[in-house]
Amino acid sequence: MFNQIKKLTLALAVLTIFNSTFAMEHHTANHTATGIVINDPWIRSAPPNAPALGLFMQINNNSDKDIKLLSVNARGYKRIELHRTIMHSGMMKMVKQDFMPIPAQGTLHVKLGSWHVMLIGPKRVPRTGETVTISLKFDNGTTQVVKALVKKNGMMKNHLMH
Repeated sequence: MFNQIKKLTLALAVLTIFNSTFAMEHHTANHTATGIVINDPWIRSAPPNAPALGLFMQINNNSDKDIKLLSVNARGYKRIELHRTIMHSGMMKMVKQDFMPIPAQGTLHVKLGSWHVMLIGPKRVPRTGETVTISLKFDNGTTQVVKALVKKNGMMKNHLMH
């Protein structure tokens, strides 16, 4: 009987490890909902007293209809805004947007110097390596929750952000 308990315990341990590995692989895969695939959501690391952080990702629209990202939510921020960096009078300028368009069968690159999300007024600036849970609301009625990794990234070359 003791041997049967050892075998059962070993089998459960192997099953637990297999399930944990599967869950981790599933978690790191692309996030998808109703034709929308979110790739590599990340937040640019910042000093502990930073007034705002940038959120970036790729949003693929695999549907046959244009979709709009309407809003982004996350706990611990005073407000979150959708922005686009544009050239205005020879200078780069961030402009608040009501939505971000994702074309049918296309990709929106939410990146430095272009479309981006501003996480303004953090209660606590997350450290490099931490993740932040982000909720994205689309005009097709879906909401998608992803985990954005905080990581370092160099400044844009030959461009000024503000």
